[in-house]
Amino acid sequence: MRLALRPARKRLFAAEPNIASLQVELNKPAFAALVSAKDPEGKPHLVFETDPVSAGIRDLYRNADIPYIEADQVGGRGMLRFERPGFSAKLQFDDRGDTAAVESVMRWAETSSPEFRGPLIRNVLERTISEALDGCSEELGISVNHQVPFGYAAGYRQDLPRSIARHTIEMAVTLKPSVAVGAPVVMPIRIENLTDKDRDVEAIERDECVADFVISVGMPMAAIQPGENGKFRATYSLEDMGDTQLADDDTDGWAKVMKGFAAHAVAVTMAGMQATA
Repeated sequence: MRLALRPARKRLFAAEPNIASLQVELNKPAFAALVSAKDPEGKPHLVFETDPVSAGIRDLYRNADIPYIEADQVGGRGMLRFERPGFSAKLQFDDRGDTAAVESVMRWAETSSPEFRGPLIRNVLERTISEALDGCSEELGISVNHQVPFGYAAGYRQDLPRSIARHTIEMAVTLKPSVAVGAPVVMPIRIENLTDKDRDVEAIERDECVADFVISVGMPMAAIQPGENGKFRATYSLEDMGDTQLADDDTDGWAKVMKGFAAHAVAVTMAGMQATA
């Protein structure tokens, strides 16, 4: 299992809920989703919420039988509240019982059907790029997260246009918590499978707005878009690393390209952290 930080709630469901009163919450991220490293689609095994969620969001999780817990700390003790259709419970524990509490919740989550859970890894290209980054994760001290709101990846800056703050992008590379407390984002990644002629104008304009913002603030970001002859073009916002075009299943090619992007993004982020320390 591994943690995918800050997935947009709407992407946790097999069919994204279309409920007007809940759209703001659905576009915002949960704290994390636990996914199996062996699952090629990255479906959530267990969802973690650390911010208060409405009764409507709880109903959606319950009706889809998506295991979720609300985590909090009360009086120096940990608290996990979890719920399934027809059943809810709460665990309170101190540091002597944290392992037992986690094991209990994990066993409870295993009894849920994955039928209504949404894939966080949605196609061959996303899976290839995810595996490429996983391959250098230990060396670079990074983790890969999926389907995150751009506002989280960008850091909720004051100058971030609201129109793109809750726009979901396919991946965000973070530093591991063991490398930097808080697991800061080092590089969001936009992955587009469709050519412009197959996309709506609004989506194209939104992606252009994202690109303009990234350039204006000097933020590391990678973009993967359809290229020529069925291949995909990989670009990086801060350095000219050549015009690389690869097939979606070229594992060796993507491993080399994405490691280069990620290594530069990590160096930029670490330098920025040291300058403000």
